[in-house]
This record gives sequence, structure tokens and C-alpha cells, in this order.
Amino acid sequence: MGIHVLRRVADLGDGLPLAPERFDPRRRVEVVARRCLSEIVDVVAENVSARSCNSPGAILILDTTHAYQGFVVFRHDPVPAASMGSTKRRVQAGDVIISRLRPYLRQVALVDEALFRLCPGGNAVVASTEFFVLRGRAGFDAAGLVPFLLSERVQAALAAGQEGGHHPRFCKELLLSLPVPDGVARQVNRTAQQMRRLAAAVRSSLLASRSLVARVEAEMG
Repeated sequence: MGIHVLRRVADLGDGLPLAPERFDPRRRVEVVARRCLSEIVDVVAENVSARSCNSPGAILILDTTHAYQGFVVFRHDPVPAASMGSTKRRVQAGDVIISRLRPYLRQVALVDEALFRLCPGGNAVVASTEFFVLRGRAGFDAAGLVPFLLSERVQAALAAGQEGGHHPRFCKELLLSLPVPDGVARQVNRTAQQMRRLAAAVRSSLLASRSLVARVEAEMG
């Protein structure tokens, strides 16, 4: 069954968008909240290219397939900055990346500190421009928002807010307008600590698995 929504011209906002997805009531997350996401995080867009990147060492490049269920999972090594290809977003440890494309794939992840220590002397990390990069404001740790962003209500709202035909995406304004439940906000820093412990365990397990594979390959000659 279709959904019928009535809006006045004054309700359309800047640019008078007529995309029906913009006014889908399923975009709303009905929770008790005194603040929205825009009040506790910034969406940063520090774009870099192979030419503008000033990192002297290697760079780990993340695309949307490397973010899943809260963690970064990759199968490749850092590369020289010259191999970066298209423009990317620079990220920092503690940032949270969320893909604006195909939210049903749950491509949300904490950028954990271990990602910056894959090479001797360290390495930089950059991500696809398909990611929104969330960075916590003073007093709020963005890492603690990962479970909230992966919750069914939020995922449903982002899915309902996809706009466009060929590669539908949700917009930054929808993301930042999400209401953050009071309970989530109160526990955000504690949750962030839990997320970091889980990320460290995931990273340790993946590295141990790679070591086992390398050992078997060596034994096979």
C-alpha cells in the first residue's frame, strides 16, 4: 500500500525538493530525546588526493566494503600515497564512518587505533568519499554511537531516506537530524570504551588468523 503525505510549500525547505523520499514518515525515529546527532558530533570532510596528501609513509585505503557491523575488516595492506587513486577522506583514530550508500549493508565502523600501526613507524588511513565521517564533540565520544547507528530504528530511517535512482544515498541532513535517545547519550563514553575493547579483540583475531595462514604457507614450502 502506498503512503500519502501532504506538505505545504513552506515545508519543502531550501531548493524546494520534490523527491518523495524526503517526506517519508518512516524517516523519523520516534524516541525520547533532548538532542539530535548534530549536537554531539561533527561530520568532517577533510578530502585528500594523491597530489595533496603529505603523508611520508604508507596509507591504508578503506572503501565501503571494509566497514561492517561496527568494525573495519580489510584484506589488503597499506600502499604508497601515489597509489591512492581518486580523492579520499582523511580519518583519525576514534572517528566513526558510515556509508551513505545502501544502508541495508550496515556499513558502519569505528576507526580503531590499530589501523594506524600496520606499518613500522605507523601509517595514515583514508576512506572513500561515500563515507560520512563522524567525529565527537567535546564530552562526547563518537565511538559510543556505533550501536545506535546500527539499531533497527535508525537503519530503517536511513533506508527510507535514500534518494536518487541509480545509486540511492541518504543525505547528511537526515543523518544529523537523528534524535539520540537520552539513555544512549548518557552512556556514550562508556559504550565507546566497550567498542574499543571489541575492536581490539577483532583486530587481534584477524592478525592472528593471518599469521596462521602465513605459517602454513611457509610449511608448505
